[in-house]
Amino acid sequence: MISKNIPILLLLLLGAGGTSAADLKDGKRIYMQVCAACHGEAGRSNPDSPVIKALGVQPADLSDPLFNSREPASDWHLVVGYGGHSMGLSAMMPGQKDALSADEIRNVVGYIKTLADTSGYPPGELNFFLPIRTKKAFPEDELVWKGRYTEKDGQDVMRHTLELEKRVGKRGMVVAEAIFEDDGEQSEFTKFELGYKQALHWDLEKQSILSGAVVVAIPTDGSLSEELIPYLAYGRLFDGRWMLQSSARAITPFDRPGDGKLELASALHYRWTQWPRRAVAGMEMVAEIPYQDNGGDRIQWSVLPQMRFGLTKGGHVALNLGVESPLSDQDWDYRIHAVLLWDYADGSFFKGWR
Repeated sequence: MISKNIPILLLLLLGAGGTSAADLKDGKRIYMQVCAACHGEAGRSNPDSPVIKALGVQPADLSDPLFNSREPASDWHLVVGYGGHSMGLSAMMPGQKDALSADEIRNVVGYIKTLADTSGYPPGELNFFLPIRTKKAFPEDELVWKGRYTEKDGQDVMRHTLELEKRVGKRGMVVAEAIFEDDGEQSEFTKFELGYKQALHWDLEKQSILSGAVVVAIPTDGSLSEELIPYLAYGRLFDGRWMLQSSARAITPFDRPGDGKLELASALHYRWTQWPRRAVAGMEMVAEIPYQDNGGDRIQWSVLPQMRFGLTKGGHVALNLGVESPLSDQDWDYRIHAVLLWDYADGSFFKGWR
């Protein structure tokens, strides 16, 4: 039994299902024998079927292109091999690691990916971890809380940001943010942001994705200016493990364009396992460049080591913690960051904790 499971475990750890292409003909054979009774021959189950009624749960609709595209094949390898419970899904989905070989799991997952036309959707394999400051390229359905404590001479500031992201169409996403700050003297909402992000290009073979976005920031203080914030975000996976993400934002006040700045950020995470409920280390570098040179260190550099924790079995709830330190002459000493993410498209916040 152990000798049979070793190649399957290696397949899951390596992520993309091995180096050879899936045998779709064999995958279809396995699907019809093992999966079709619950998921339906075309990927959509019949709710009136006696089998489905006996299950008591509605199996996932594999023919839905949004669902099919947003789930990476590596997650499906885990579900097929170890069952739904292993990823916080229904325990009625049995594991097949004792019945199917590594090649057969790769083949059936490859066939499942053909049950929907996902050609216009960014593939879930390019949905990389959310960094703390670097913008993501992949469009999401997420609710994110960001907390930031800034240590400054004579005035420490606590900032909370609540961000709602919602997928639109095949490759778009709208985002709304509310920002609340407490500097010890005043506690108030300081800014609201509304924006739209679009995946511009992706290449699954090269494991890369590029997106563009436009955000408008509206301050609550009438003496401050609204801001236009366009940005580009890029992500790429190297060797199946190294996630490199970069973003470039131009933050420009409407009434004082010269007071704006360019923010460049880049993050690197090392994914040492495909299991989502694990701790993953990361590192970010950030450079802020004002449009006008006001003397001193014009480029404001900072470094941000961090640790991401998958809190649920499927990783749809995750926590990222980091400490940011300035590398140039800046008006703050350090910042402590906490980011709590809930991918609500994958289910309830309380799903998959045990």
